[in-house]
Amino acid sequence: MIKTSPILLAPAGSLPAVEAALSAGAGAVYVGVRSLSRGGRTGLPPEEVGAAVYACRSAGARLHAAINAIPSSGELPAMLASLHRLRDAGVGEVILNDPGVIALARREIPGWPICASVGLSVLNPEDARAYRDLGADAVVLPSAVRPGEIPSIKKASGLRIEVFAHCRPEFLLHGKCGLTGYVVEGDGCGTASAKRGGSCRLVCRNLTVPAAAHSLEDELPVWIDAGADVFKIEGRELSPRAVAALVARFREKLDAARAISAGR
Repeated sequence: MIKTSPILLAPAGSLPAVEAALSAGAGAVYVGVRSLSRGGRTGLPPEEVGAAVYACRSAGARLHAAINAIPSSGELPAMLASLHRLRDAGVGEVILNDPGVIALARREIPGWPICASVGLSVLNPEDARAYRDLGADAVVLPSAVRPGEIPSIKKASGLRIEVFAHCRPEFLLHGKCGLTGYVVEGDGCGTASAKRGGSCRLVCRNLTVPAAAHSLEDELPVWIDAGADVFKIEGRELSPRAVAALVARFREKLDAARAISAGR
């Protein structure tokens, strides 16, 4: 069986960061969109999405948009309108964090690739199959999932499998965090939640515990053999220079790992 080359998916929080990721060898870039993504007020302004799409297409890459806000019932029409605009602007894939929005997007915008976000914490074949049935084409697995678990998840669902090649350490299951709500509101139930339009204060990064990054750079051949299709780097808050350095490092590591895997 011919193995397809895994994609290196890089983060970007600005147009210069998009360009830096592409110049360093990213196969695809994902961005947040202001008011629709983590932090509410961060991400690309909607009017810059077209320029990011153009930069990616010029480099033979694709732009993904991370839309991880969870809308209330009254916000669904505006959310759907925003998704239509992103599709019309040329965004190649959308990353969604809400089961209902996945189903809505699949029904109303057929043919547009949808990735189930890490925030949905897919851990097993049945989880993956459920999101496939809702309309997802891909899924981002939490770093709690190990390589040996990927084949059964992939076989059961047929989804494209994304894993984090580099991300911050997890103190909770990746994607299931309400710490900002507790810190800002005091009860964990207020609008401070990043998923409800508030700002993520990155509370986890200030905890007084060891905080070495989770990284697969020395395990990439094993993950390729297990069937990982996309290696994702976290860091939309990074400067263009930092994005370029991180992507270049993983581009070199991934190319070497692919050569090892191909030779087996």
